[in-house]
Amino acid sequence: MTNQKTPIKICYVATSAGDWGGASRSLFLLLKKIDRTKISPFVLFPGEGTLTAEMEKRDIPYRIWGQMREFHGIYQYAKDIVRAIRFFRAEKIEILHINHSGYWRPAEVLAAKILNIPVITHYRVIVDKPGPFVKYSTLVIANSEYTRDASVSNGVEKIAIHNIVDVERYDAAVSLREELDIDQNTLVVAFLGQIKKIKGIHLFIAMAKRIRREHVVFLIAGACRGEQSGGGSYTEAELTSEIGEDSRFIYLGHRTDVQNVYKTSDIIVMPSQWDEPFGLINVESGASKLPIVASRAGGIPEVIKHGENGFLVERDDLDELTQSVEMLLENKALREEIGKRARQIVEQRFVEAPVRVLEKTYQQIMDREFSAT
Repeated sequence: MTNQKTPIKICYVATSAGDWGGASRSLFLLLKKIDRTKISPFVLFPGEGTLTAEMEKRDIPYRIWGQMREFHGIYQYAKDIVRAIRFFRAEKIEILHINHSGYWRPAEVLAAKILNIPVITHYRVIVDKPGPFVKYSTLVIANSEYTRDASVSNGVEKIAIHNIVDVERYDAAVSLREELDIDQNTLVVAFLGQIKKIKGIHLFIAMAKRIRREHVVFLIAGACRGEQSGGGSYTEAELTSEIGEDSRFIYLGHRTDVQNVYKTSDIIVMPSQWDEPFGLINVESGASKLPIVASRAGGIPEVIKHGENGFLVERDDLDELTQSVEMLLENKALREEIGKRARQIVEQRFVEAPVRVLEKTYQQIMDREFSAT
């Protein structure tokens, strides 16, 4: 075992510099929570964004690096490898942690291999056809047991470390009820996420139309990206058409203050129609002390325990979805009990614990590499 007296210098490769998308948010939270006496981070961003300012606030060094350099001609590729080697050497990088899995043959991975720098590849989605350079990874980290077990790593060891949530952000949230003209006696059922069929927006709308209770509002927060976001994505016109004349719906569009959407809500619904690798909404709702009704799919059951911190329904069962939401609407004590337990579970499992596991994993990698040499 090596005696690590100085922090391990880790280079993180980010997919974006924006505070949106699970991968970007998860990396930012990790860097916020990590023990800087153990880990010295350096972040490579593909471009400018809101997270670069956050790096400066937290005194985390970063560089606008551009996208990882895939092979596009031997001469340029050789220059890219040399560029990465020089950077790794200059910054004394000890581990390269790539925060996404959609790479093929990036020069940065080959440079790390040449320098014997361990590479961690972080799977945030299911990977069934990994790029050939994944084989150069020392370890693959998945954001859930489901992602780990369903993904291919070309023989590289895989472990699961769950995403985390920033409870302070949700504790500081403010309600939007006054802004949205929603009185305190009205119950709010909310959907957060991209407005597309795989997220189950059509089921949310159908469920809401079946609920005829008075004093209920249905919030929808998320981006309508249309064709630019692939099949099944809604335009705002398509969403409006599906909602129809029902005035109980309020569409908020894309919100950067999602914590305030949760603060405004009484119940969260996540009727995903695909196998969510993890589903940040599950832990964000728990951080907000809210009950959630979610699909029994993918990694969601690792977070939501049926009847304890939320309710799970079969992904295409509109009847079960509607009944679960109506049960919560009718029972304030149940909403509060489930919400309280949801927050407890978040604090126990999704705030500090995964970060400590990751820190230990880094040290184990350093020990293994040290022993091997």
